[in-house]
Amino acid sequence: MSLLPPNATPLERALEEAIARIGAITAPIDTLLDPYLIPAEWLPWLGWGLSLDSWDADWSEALKRQAVAESIALHRIKGTRASVEIVLRRFDQLAHVVEWFEAAPRATPHTFEVILPLSVGGVAPGGTRATAAVAEAIIREVSRAKPLREHFRLVQLLAVAGAIGVMGGVRAVQSLRQDLTLTTAPAAPWDAYLQTEDGEPLEDDFGTFFEDA
Repeated sequence: MSLLPPNATPLERALEEAIARIGAITAPIDTLLDPYLIPAEWLPWLGWGLSLDSWDADWSEALKRQAVAESIALHRIKGTRASVEIVLRRFDQLAHVVEWFEAAPRATPHTFEVILPLSVGGVAPGGTRATAAVAEAIIREVSRAKPLREHFRLVQLLAVAGAIGVMGGVRAVQSLRQDLTLTTAPAAPWDAYLQTEDGEPLEDDFGTFFEDA
């Protein structure tokens, strides 16, 4: 039964008919904000809505759901050691942080190392293997999560016959406001991008940096 007056226009009657069918459309609203129940193809949009800092299409579905679920908690502690450790768990369960006061001998204040075990001779430390691409990804994501004043470096360790040795290529990483030395990047990679007043590179919602024309 129509509630429109007799002089309603064809457009108004078409709109009334279309709106009347909305109730017949299945809309699982109760699952759309649950990272563990939302359909997998909608996960990127939920992550965007929760301001997830990073997203990798190659992640497993389980890891994507975990990253979205942790987004709010990570924003609450961003800039702390705990936020760095959450990021590291996405790469390798045995990757860990050693702060300057935990090192022996003590390192320079306000520095830390990200220790990343490697697989040698059948010894599997777990998680994603430390390829160059993964190492660069770790540096990028830790730089986003770490305290602003902290400097760090990524140290890749080899496990051989129960002994631990430092791999020859230690990747030294300085603050984003200083020179950043990477094996596959120029000495100051952020110089090519637009930056904030704090020296952070500007990026869009998809994690792409804006180049400085």
